[in-house]
Amino acid sequence: MHSCLLIPEILKHIFSDIHGGPCGTDPDDRWDHSDHRPDWTVSRRSLAALARVCRPFKDIALDVLWTELEDLEPLFTCFPQDLWTLTCELKLVIRRPVTTKDWSIFERYASRVRVLGHMNSTLFRKIDAEFVHAVMSFSSQSLLLPNLQALCCNDVHGDVHSCMRYLLGPNLVSLHLLFHDGCWTNIMSSLLSGLSRHSARLEVIELETTPPEITELALCGLPHLRQVSLTTTSLSSETLSHLSRLAGLQILDIRILTEHSHYVPSVQSQFCTSSLDMLAISSSTLTFTGDMVQGWVVPCKHLTLESESRETALVVERALHKLHNRLLCDTLESIIIHGSTLAVNNIDYAFNLGTFTPLMQFSNLKKVDLSSFCMSLLDDDTFGSIVKSWPRLESLNLGTTGVLKIPPKITFQGLVTLLSSCPNLRDLALIFDATKVDPPTAQKPGGGVCNTHITSFDVGWSPIGQPLPVAVALSEILPCLSKIEFEFESGFEFDDEEGVWVRKVPKTMWKEVSEYMNVLTLARRQESLRV
Repeated sequence: MHSCLLIPEILKHIFSDIHGGPCGTDPDDRWDHSDHRPDWTVSRRSLAALARVCRPFKDIALDVLWTELEDLEPLFTCFPQDLWTLTCELKLVIRRPVTTKDWSIFERYASRVRVLGHMNSTLFRKIDAEFVHAVMSFSSQSLLLPNLQALCCNDVHGDVHSCMRYLLGPNLVSLHLLFHDGCWTNIMSSLLSGLSRHSARLEVIELETTPPEITELALCGLPHLRQVSLTTTSLSSETLSHLSRLAGLQILDIRILTEHSHYVPSVQSQFCTSSLDMLAISSSTLTFTGDMVQGWVVPCKHLTLESESRETALVVERALHKLHNRLLCDTLESIIIHGSTLAVNNIDYAFNLGTFTPLMQFSNLKKVDLSSFCMSLLDDDTFGSIVKSWPRLESLNLGTTGVLKIPPKITFQGLVTLLSSCPNLRDLALIFDATKVDPPTAQKPGGGVCNTHITSFDVGWSPIGQPLPVAVALSEILPCLSKIEFEFESGFEFDDEEGVWVRKVPKTMWKEVSEYMNVLTLARRQESLRV
């Protein structure tokens, strides 16, 4: 065996890659990207095989193998088979008392677990509550997993609610409880109210459908929190007071349940913080959000606002004005506003210059995402005035999912203005009228404007005329463009007989544009080689 494989640090990195993530990966990132991970069954079998190869491999492979569990069932099935049995309901029940030998086997693996659960996890699965209590009754310690650092749970059966206490230890830094209303019994609520006693070092907490009074108790006494996510019916002044005292708070994500977000208290709660890295608020409407934050002063770098109900452009403009110096501050670098993506027929829902006015004063903006709103009323001049106020823009998404049955007015010239005004632009998603592209001439399309950062362009449901002129024009101003994304089911074409714009599916034409651009790129490369 090569001497490098005798170095524990190298082995740990190799085995961690086999497991599906580099050594030291943040568990929150792993949960967020769990769909892109390798098959757990294959990776776990590989690690189990590596643990049996030789002594230098054994402990390191076992550490990685057991560092992360989806639930506790694999751990309890490590007990001798005469200790437990599987009922016809597939429930793990205890058959005899736990002995020292039994505990030594369990402890050998339990101490290796650092991450437990995932976004859809039922932690105890079919383990009988008596089995859990019997194990903990034998143990001299009060924790099932003494080194647990991250815990995520979607549901816990009522008969094992009291067992959750055995998972909350002093090493826990990340806690995600994604429960439904029925899970918040007095036992679970009491457990949360004692979080500061059990896990005072918590840095990340996510609580879903938690009663407001329980949220207050959970946050109290947790001074190290840097990321808080709350899904609740309302935010009490006590909860906001606890949040305002968190000196290290970086990320705050608040979701007000829709059935309760029609009501705004007459007395607005005060809430002030130093600049957050990210603030996200989800409610029924932007109007509700604007009313809710009237007592707030929460500057942030990245702001995300989500609403479930569609509002007219004028109402959105008024809501954004309410956010001025509340959430919209000079520190703002990124704003994402998502609303309903359902198609509408009323022109009142289309954004205009006035709708953008509250955002145009923030010249430090690097990202603007208003993908779910209709931009059909913006012409080239208006669009140019808007983007010129964001010279540092790196990412722009306007109208790619919001559909109004009126064709867009932004043309190829508006696209050129965008590229010349925002030279740092790297990510582009924009609805524009690709039916109006001048035929190729000796002069370069776009007057020599060229962006080499953009490699992908999402055109959404943009209507298109002739694919070849569009490809030629785009290849001149976006020479590094290698991918065009488009909406399959939306678009418009002009019906000469009816004299109106009607829906069409531009999939084939935009696909032709992509093919032409590949040919033009290849030709450009061959030309440069000849030179």
